[in-house]
Amino acid sequence: MNTEKFLQIFQDAQLSGDKIILKSGLHDALKFLREQSTFCILKDISAIDRSEKGIELIYHLYSQIDNEDVLISICVKDEAESVIDLFKSAIADENEIYDMFGIHFSGNERLKRLYMPQDWEGFPLRKDYVEKDSRLAWNDNEDNA
Repeated sequence: MNTEKFLQIFQDAQLSGDKIILKSGLHDALKFLREQSTFCILKDISAIDRSEKGIELIYHLYSQIDNEDVLISICVKDEAESVIDLFKSAIADENEIYDMFGIHFSGNERLKRLYMPQDWEGFPLRKDYVEKDSRLAWNDNEDNA
């Protein structure tokens, strides 16, 4: 990938190790990579709670032609731009991140819980999550083993 060209176009982006970090313009950056380069496969979207910084979303793109990967990262608070119009495979990842982290993806009208019950309160992979359901409490009692 021509990283220099990408960084010239998306001037608030920076290279950090093996990933490109964005401050804004996620959808435009991914659209550029899909249309102006050979990165047309979205392998997955990962999320990491970075506490004060917010939730880091990492988009893993792949080019079959060049056999090359690129990671695009952005930190968000509670909302991100959906990319399902660019990558249909994003539907499952966006739903999982919504379910576990509470990130709303604007433009995705199909967000729903995948793993947690529909009436579940909170988002269990956030660092500020407080467990309220006793069904999840650890029980060190050997009688139950």
